Amino acid sequence: MSIKLIMIRHGESEGNAGLATTDHRTIPLTEKGKMQAEKLARVWNDEPDYILMSPFKRARDTAQPTIERFPNARLKVMDDLREFTYLAPATCVGTTQEDRRARVDAYWAALDPCYVDGEGAESFNDLTERTRRFLDDMRSMPDGCTVFAFSHMMCITSIRMWLERPNLASDLRACMKMFRAYPFISNTEYISMPI
Repeated sequence: MSIKLIMIRHGESEGNAGLATTDHRTIPLTEKGKMQAEKLARVWNDEPDYILMSPFKRARDTAQPTIERFPNARLKVMDDLREFTYLAPATCVGTTQEDRRARVDAYWAALDPCYVDGEGAESFNDLTERTRRFLDDMRSMPDGCTVFAFSHMMCITSIRMWLERPNLASDLRACMKMFRAYPFISNTEYISMPI
């Protein structure tokens, strides 16, 4: 079986640009992010069989120019491609990345894969389960197909880790530590991941 999976991070969002945000699901792209999405759509030479995307606005808006370029591709919004929400969303309303930095650092320093920060948050274990479920879905795709999947940095990192290091499941604390050390993925950067 051979499936060509191309994981694509969304364009620059208002959150990435350091602005305060309200709802983590509806953070819009900046003007720069919109231009990145338009430029990205012109990179592809071959039409994908499927275009998958996170339900979050910034990923769907990044996918839109590619969808318009390849109208025959099958489309699907997949909840498993959403960003890792490890801080309770209600506690982040009206804050910037800088405002949340101390909480983010404390979360990752604790290395507790089962910790859930509050309503609407998920544990690191939850993230790994849904990204592994996404990979199972990819393995059931038709042989030889090409899939473009528009997602988010941490979700893509988790998918990448499970493909490159499937044996990490036995030690989620070590997995969590390694996760933070994985290379940064820039806005609209894409990574080809053969399945």
